[in-house]
Amino acid sequence: MCVADPATEKAPLRKLSGHDFYRDVLGSPKYVVAPMVDRSELAWRTLSRRYGTQLVYTPMINARIFALNPSPKHRDKFFDITHAEEGGPSDRPLIVQFCANDPHQLLASAHAIHHHCDAIDLNLGCPQEIARSGHYGSFLQDEWDLIYKLVNTLHTRLKIPVTAKFRVFSLDRCSGAGGQGLAVWGWLAERRGVGGPARTERRATRA
Repeated sequence: MCVADPATEKAPLRKLSGHDFYRDVLGSPKYVVAPMVDRSELAWRTLSRRYGTQLVYTPMINARIFALNPSPKHRDKFFDITHAEEGGPSDRPLIVQFCANDPHQLLASAHAIHHHCDAIDLNLGCPQEIARSGHYGSFLQDEWDLIYKLVNTLHTRLKIPVTAKFRVFSLDRCSGAGGQGLAVWGWLAERRGVGGPARTERRATRA
């Protein structure tokens, strides 16, 4: 099943640069809670903010599953817009993370949520078997043309900023796709689970 391109509006002529976005929209956060499976729902985000977190992410949302079933009842399971529970004034700043391997599905999903968050993040870091079977996360890291299309589609067709989360590998070939920020998780794609040192000398953010 194909998803039609939902975006008829053009992105603004100029988006905030990475640093301007970090400062003016996100408020220069120092304490950030990264997206975590089965943890980063609204209750966790609310608790995290109560104890000093300045920026939080949603859990990863599968863009294919989100895009192919547009019913509010289905989508509210992942991000509750119908009851105004998520993405409201008390749930900001907020970055919504998607995994995807299809630019049209990613754009459709992002377009449905973009009024309720401050940025859309693309997960290019998940190393788990479910990501391998679903063809997303770190298993896209050698498909540079696809990564470019995913990031660039959001950058050129979405009004809000776009970011991406990577494992450790070269960022240079993706830097021309646009977007307002890249976050590098300091482990190689082959690394799973917890424990052991991160590759801190390779960890960085860049616009």
